[in-house]
Amino acid sequence: MKILGICHDVFICSACVVVDGVVVSAIPEERLDRQKMSSVFPKRAIDACLRAAGLTMGDLDEIAVAWNPVIDLETTPAGYLNARRWRVEHLTQVPAQFLKMSESRAGVTASMTDLWPDAPPITYVDHYYAHLGNAVYLSPYDECAVAVVDGRAERRTGMLARFRGTEFEVLEETNFPHSLGLMYGAVTQFLGFQPDSDEWKVMALASYADAENEYLEPMRALFHVDAGGGFRVALEFFEYFNFWDRRMYSDRFVETFGPPRGRDDDITERHQRIAAALQEVFEVSMAKILTALHERTGLERVVLTGGCAMNSVFNGKLTSMTPFRECFVTSCPDDSGTAIGAALYLHAERSGTRPPIAPLHNYWGPEFSDEECHRIVAGVKTPNVSIVDDPSSAAAADLVAGALVGWFQGRMEFGQRALGNRSILVDPRRTDAKDVVNAAVKYRESFRPFAPAILAEHVPEWFECPPGTHVPFMERVFRFRPEKMAEVPAVVHEDGTGRLQSVDEATSPRFHALIRSFFEKTGVPIVLNTSFNLSGEPIVCTPQDALRSFFSCGLDVLYLGNVRIEK
Repeated sequence: MKILGICHDVFICSACVVVDGVVVSAIPEERLDRQKMSSVFPKRAIDACLRAAGLTMGDLDEIAVAWNPVIDLETTPAGYLNARRWRVEHLTQVPAQFLKMSESRAGVTASMTDLWPDAPPITYVDHYYAHLGNAVYLSPYDECAVAVVDGRAERRTGMLARFRGTEFEVLEETNFPHSLGLMYGAVTQFLGFQPDSDEWKVMALASYADAENEYLEPMRALFHVDAGGGFRVALEFFEYFNFWDRRMYSDRFVETFGPPRGRDDDITERHQRIAAALQEVFEVSMAKILTALHERTGLERVVLTGGCAMNSVFNGKLTSMTPFRECFVTSCPDDSGTAIGAALYLHAERSGTRPPIAPLHNYWGPEFSDEECHRIVAGVKTPNVSIVDDPSSAAAADLVAGALVGWFQGRMEFGQRALGNRSILVDPRRTDAKDVVNAAVKYRESFRPFAPAILAEHVPEWFECPPGTHVPFMERVFRFRPEKMAEVPAVVHEDGTGRLQSVDEATSPRFHALIRSFFEKTGVPIVLNTSFNLSGEPIVCTPQDALRSFFSCGLDVLYLGNVRIEK
């Protein structure tokens, strides 16, 4: 069974191809149209995924769309008066977009099958079931509890469920306008950042203040979790449900928390304390929601998905703050991952069988061989080029020598975090690394941390975490062991934590070999890993993207496969 999954008209649109329950290719549209958080119909991603899978539209059995516009018929459209479209229009717009991409042109009829005789059926999957599909069918669990918490879907903002095999039992639902995700987004906007984009800046800022401050009790009053795991927001403090008002918080919120921060204003201790209070309320609220889920299921394993699962600080505390002993979060719990989830969910529905459990990686994007990288570099007449027998060892030596390294290898990652195939790497022992990377490449706020990528076999030596902890997607934050922090100052956050990536040799052999070589040279099994992109741009996708970014910033060395380029 061949299924094309898409999510569109969301903050990061994407497409994927699933064949017999296996993700063959998956790409966010932003990587191809080079518009960060692209929300256009993912035509480029669809074409690229089909090419990578060796398929045409005519080969598909079905198309899964990660939003059900029929549900939007049940809601009043007043909130869409100033929007580009009412989502019900997707019932016609999605087929129309595919017709534009079809090679068939009859011209005299409006029937989908007349215009495109071998057109696969289009199925609109409930957005939360697309999230569920992403969560459970990419997990290693055959039975688990499931929590979906985000900003909003067609009408839901939270769902608790029990999963086994291919069966879901929905236990609790919370509907719009009560939303933990939108509450967090509103405070993100209040603090001068972009909602639905910069929430992780607030999460990072929260580490600079004690949560036990004058804003904690007022913040606690804004959110209430019911006994069954549902939740309610004190709506009088917010305006996010009034779509015609761009301001997401109300005058009452301002009266309680003071004047909002302008985007270009300095960040003060007051802003840090508000962020800390928000993060504390978020963590305690999520713990209450998941504790209720545990009481209703009795299971030891939970998968967490939806935009709120991007909060890696809470993810790292989940098993200590709730009765669950194991948790799983995919590389793409945000809306971009629902293209994959919709396709996997539909496969399970149609076949009656669970998709096979795959290795824990997300390398589903375009791939360029060493030979192709060499050809592209030769074509643009780049100076200071060499072919190296062992790029991992050579790159490790460059890091030890103090170079900022661009690292472009294998298939591109799917998700908002670079995991060693489209990365910028730095020696984590450097005390000036944050300033150097920000000045040369990233141009981002100084309070935001950089991530440690660590050999999976060395995680327990460096981090305070449960035995057997594996963090393949940078999805969890853990505290460094106190005696280790001074060795890697570049990747230790203000509160002594790190959002780590545990690198496994089986799924990422070249990146693992690089870190192992660095370890052999320095005794440190960690490198600083940040995404390979310039400020305001998406992560690089092609060698051409990497070359342009390399020569537009302060990187010293670039590895395209086994091609080494030095400035």
